[in-house]
Amino acid sequence: MAQKINHIPKRLDSLVRERYASAIAEGALLFSDSVVSSQREQGADFEVRYVPALAKRPSSKPSEKQARGDFVNPFLPFDPRLHVARIGSTHQLLLNKYCVAPNHLLITTSEFKQQGEPLTASDFAAVLDTVSNLSQAHIVFYNSGEESGASQPHKHLQMLLMPDGMSSPPSVSIWLRSTCKAGQVCSSSDLPFANFGCRLESAAVLSPTGLYTAYSAALQRLVAAYGDSVSYNMVLTPLALVLFPRLRGSWQGVSINSLGMAGLILCKSTKEMDLVKGSGVLGILSQVGFPPESASQAIHSSEN
Repeated sequence: MAQKINHIPKRLDSLVRERYASAIAEGALLFSDSVVSSQREQGADFEVRYVPALAKRPSSKPSEKQARGDFVNPFLPFDPRLHVARIGSTHQLLLNKYCVAPNHLLITTSEFKQQGEPLTASDFAAVLDTVSNLSQAHIVFYNSGEESGASQPHKHLQMLLMPDGMSSPPSVSIWLRSTCKAGQVCSSSDLPFANFGCRLESAAVLSPTGLYTAYSAALQRLVAAYGDSVSYNMVLTPLALVLFPRLRGSWQGVSINSLGMAGLILCKSTKEMDLVKGSGVLGILSQVGFPPESASQAIHSSEN
């Protein structure tokens, strides 16, 4: 396991709840109760969630924000009312101002680094230092590139509590049906969009170096197939690390980020929610991701 960093308290659960409650009271973050609908596809329960707070979040892409002369980096300096803890000298743990669920967390770099830069062993160390001090399983995700659903140019990962009743989000749950062995990079043909993932069943993988090695191997296959400028989403759970290359960032106005590719679609209006439910989640994801055959070909080519 990762070495503990002294700046993260062992009572992190209670500290997150306290900071969240005070940030709500002070108006530092935006949250309103969401409406969740479950949709069963391919034997997995996908979520379609109406999140009113998303309508208030700026929708421009990172490069568009940076090009504006009036851009203000919300993470440097960060709002102290949203600060939870310092993770060593390299990262900060913050609450997300535009939270899609209570206690929505961000792991940001202490110094400016570009969103879309590859993740590092230091990034994964910050993730492990955080999750090891939380009592419940979380989904960790990273939006990389203009078509990934990213909205801020400052490098950050996000964390959400695993939804009730789930051991993995639905897309990852389907991916885990594959016969992929620990340490291998595999693509699941059960998902109708390209994917590159690694199982995390070995204790050796659950370290900063192990996670970085798994991520780098998956990213290498992804880049070999689509080029180094392609956007992608990373979803990390206790059981798997999966990358989803992105063809486009939205479907009929519905922005799709890492959570969406994981099978948890976020909608900013009831109209969007009804549209998604009527169209089917996997069908939508197949249109914003690449065809699955391209990932399978990349995996097979690397093995020959």
